[in-house]
Amino acid sequence: MVLDRIEEQERYYALHPLMEEAFAFLAEGATLEPGRYELSGGAYANVAEGDTVQLKEGRLEAHRKYIDLQYCVAGSERMAWANVQELEPITEYDEAKDVLFLDGVSTSLSIKPGMFYIMFPADAHKAGCHNEFPTHYTKIIVKLPVEA
Repeated sequence: MVLDRIEEQERYYALHPLMEEAFAFLAEGATLEPGRYELSGGAYANVAEGDTVQLKEGRLEAHRKYIDLQYCVAGSERMAWANVQELEPITEYDEAKDVLFLDGVSTSLSIKPGMFYIMFPADAHKAGCHNEFPTHYTKIIVKLPVEA
């Protein structure tokens, strides 16, 4: 897992062949309507807005085919993280949806505008949450294929 501010993005370009393009999309994505946007090399992005849910209600999820780059445009969220090896699967891996749901102890962090995080296949995460009060958020999720 990587957590940082958008101003530090260049440090992470070497992590994936499409990472620089993904960050370029984040710059323009803030002005786009919610929805799915196709990028090159099998990558795509979702511009999403919504209201957070209680942290204890969400489920940890992990992906095998895609790396998540999630960027907070407006509002805020609480995000939970844990390594998949430390968790128990609660569903079978769904290959069509590229998702495995897990349960166990996680660490949570506050994500504010201008922050991003990158989740690799070993990183289970629970996004779009809050501890006390719901918040409205806008975020961009770029999905980068593990094999570019």
